[in-house]
Parts: sequence; C-alpha cells; structure tokens
Amino acid sequence: MVGLFAIVALAMLFVIFYELQNLGSRSGYELAIHFDSASGLQNGYGVFFSGIQIGTIERVVLLPDDTVDVITSIRKGIGIPRNSKFYVETPITGASSLVIVPPRGGPQPYPTYPPGIAPLAQQPKGQSVATIQDLLQQGKVEIKRLDAILAELQTREPRLLATLQSTLANADALTRSLDDSFSSAGRSIAAMAATLNSSAQLGAPRVNAMLGQLNAAAAELHQSMAAVERLATDPTLRNNLITTTQNIAETTHTLALLAGDLRTITSNPATQEQMRDTIANLDATLQRAASLLGRLGGKSHVYGVDPDATPPPGIAPLVSPPPQPLSQPQRAAMGSALGNLARQLVEIQLRVGELDRERVCCSSPLFTSDRGPQTDLNATFLPHSSTSVMFGANDIGYDTTWNLAALKSVAPDLRLGGGFLYSRLGVLGEYDVNGTGVEARFYDPRHPTLDLYGDVHLTPWAQLFFGERALNQAERRTDYGIQFHY
Repeated sequence: MVGLFAIVALAMLFVIFYELQNLGSRSGYELAIHFDSASGLQNGYGVFFSGIQIGTIERVVLLPDDTVDVITSIRKGIGIPRNSKFYVETPITGASSLVIVPPRGGPQPYPTYPPGIAPLAQQPKGQSVATIQDLLQQGKVEIKRLDAILAELQTREPRLLATLQSTLANADALTRSLDDSFSSAGRSIAAMAATLNSSAQLGAPRVNAMLGQLNAAAAELHQSMAAVERLATDPTLRNNLITTTQNIAETTHTLALLAGDLRTITSNPATQEQMRDTIANLDATLQRAASLLGRLGGKSHVYGVDPDATPPPGIAPLVSPPPQPLSQPQRAAMGSALGNLARQLVEIQLRVGELDRERVCCSSPLFTSDRGPQTDLNATFLPHSSTSVMFGANDIGYDTTWNLAALKSVAPDLRLGGGFLYSRLGVLGEYDVNGTGVEARFYDPRHPTLDLYGDVHLTPWAQLFFGERALNQAERRTDYGIQFHY
C-alpha cells in the first residue's frame, strides 16, 4: 500500500513539474535576440516593451563565436514589431533588464517577428549599453592621457615662455618701426603738396593759352554756320532742288501709265478666259479632294465630277456658289465619322481599383500598405491594328509607376506583348471574348511578380475587374474595381 502511495506521489510530482515547464509556452512564445555581450542579464530577469513588462528571460546561450543568444518568453497576444531596438539596461542598483523600443512613424500596423527561435541570420540584433565598469575603464584611459599631456606641457613651458617673450619684443619693435614710417610718410605728403602748388603756379600761363585756343575754335565754328546759311539761301541750289522734284513727279506718272496698261491687258476677254480656265482647274482639283472625304460630309461643285455641279467656264459667269450650312444629319454623320477615326487611332483606359488589407509586407518596393483607391491611366495607340503601343501610369498621385509596352495580335481575341510594366521589365497577355476577358502580367526580374485579372463587360465602354496582385508572392493582395474604355 505504501508503495502504491509512493508511485502516485511521484506521478503527481512529475505532472506538476511538466506543467511548470510548459506554463511559459502556453501563456506566451519564445523569441531569440542576438547580442555581442549580454553582461548583467540572468534567467528570470524582466523584458520591458515601451516601459511595460511583457515577459522574462528564459536563458542566455553562449555561441561558438563568443556572442550570445538571449532567449525570452513573451506574453501571448503581444507582437514585437520589426525594426525595434533591443538594449540591455544596467542600473546602478538593482537587476538588469532587456528593454525593447518599438519603431516610430511609418505605415501601421507594423509587421512583427514570427514566434519561435529563428535562425541566427534572421534574429533581431541587440545593442549593449555601456556599463559603469566600462565608463570607469574609459575614464582611467582618459586620465592617463591627460597626465601625459600635462607632463609634456610642463616640459615645454620654458620654451613657450621664451618664445612668447621674443614675440612681444618683436611686436614692440614693429610698432616703433610703423611710427617712424608714418612720420616719414607725413613729411613726404607735405613735400608733395608743396610741389603741386608750385606746379599749378608755373602751369597757369599754359592754361590761359589753352583757353585762348578754345575761344578761337568757337569763332571758326560760327563762321562755318554762316557759310551753311548762305548756301541754303543760294538761288542756284534752290532751282536744282525744284528740278529734282519735277523729275520725281514725271517718274511717278510713268508708273501710273504702266499700271493702266496692265489693267488693259487683264481686261482682255481672252486673257480673262485663260484665267477662268486656270481657276476652274484649281477648283476641280480641290473639289476632287473634298469628294474623297465625302464620308465626312464634303461635296464637290465641279461640272463633270459630281451631280448638280456648276456648269463649265464660258457658259455661265465664274461665280462661286455661296457656302451651304450642314444639316443636322450631316453634322451627326461628320461627328460619328470623326469619333470612329479617333477610336481607330487611340484608346484610353481608366481604371479605379481597391486593394484588400496587407498580410505580409514588403519585400518588393512596388508593394506598400496603401489600399487605394488607386487610379491607373493607359493609352493604346492603333488599338485595332496587328501591332499597337501602350503607354500609361499606375497609382497616379501616390507612388506613381509607368507602363510602356508593345502589343501584337497573335489571334483574333489574343494579344501578347512586352516592355516596361510598373517601371520594371515585363511581359503581358490579354484574352477577350464574348463580354469577358482575362489579363496576365509578369514583371520585375529582381522580384518576379505575377498579376492575374478577370473582367466582365457591363457596357461596351465599362467593365468590372477582379484579380490578384503578386499572385506568386507572400505579399499577394486582392485587387478589384471598375475600368472605362474611350
């Protein structure tokens, strides 16, 4: 009986020990942080996140490269954001602790470290804070350096004082030399002023002579003006001017006669008939060109080209018919023809989409936490030809990327192409039949990404689309919305 009770007691002790061992794993999860040195940390010390204790240190493991792994037990439901900072805080008194400082700013929610002990290369890196012993050791080194500097200064002090005294003596000598130089310069300036005064007195006769020459030049200029006046009042010169004016008048009359002869020539019926033939041929050429654009509402008025045309020259005067306004059906036909021509040249696609919430972020710079609405605008030139070119922009106004690709129709409902998609090299394919379509894009050689979409036509110019961005990546997100074609 005693043996039975002993066996039961051992079993209960084993169960209690097992439950205590697994209590941490049931209430939380393990997370390993890699430190160069974990001085001061011991098993059972606290782990603090933004000043709040969220777990304890389970164990400290020494690695072969003399670094350490600190294995912590974190309370369930608390995620440690990536890019957090890990410190060992060692107070002057009391036990050390592991402090976690979360990142600030940026898109939220932050991605967190996965539970469990990750490989060493994927573990967060901790930073060791300098201890009091480190500071004291560094202080001892600095004190030794200061002692060496003071000893060196004491050795060189006599030479420094001698050099300073010599410098002061040189400065005093330089000051006396400058004083002497200024005195000498003052005496030189006084002598130069006296020289200038004597020079001015000696040069006065020369100045008077110069003024006399200027007076004589003024008298000669007056005489020249008088001669010009006499020339202007000379009767001979006046007659010459009158004769020249008469010659100009005769020349003008001759030009007028030549203009009259030209009018006479152009009033000749034969000449006028030739001019009419030339203008009629030019009008025929222009109206034939207009006839080729008849589907746009144009109509010729040349006899023999179109019905109800004007009669040939010579039968009726050459009078241009008054322009006739286009009727409402003609204007509608012209607008429809121009619209069809524009659609044959270019097709505009406007897409407005929304992304679901991110689950993993962000190994590729193309994927962010932005959910939308995202607006894409693409233009396809010659969309109905066998070869077309697509150009456009994605997510306009936020993190805009660009598209530039060439497309080739390989079947009536299938087009394939390649170029730049989302500003990366890529290829794409489009299949559209009976009001539904499928589109696939594969791009970014550094982070190969596959997008797959399906669309349903609501009208000839509007479709609903639904698909997956980054279908082959962990960042895959559902994308849906509406797109318009013009």
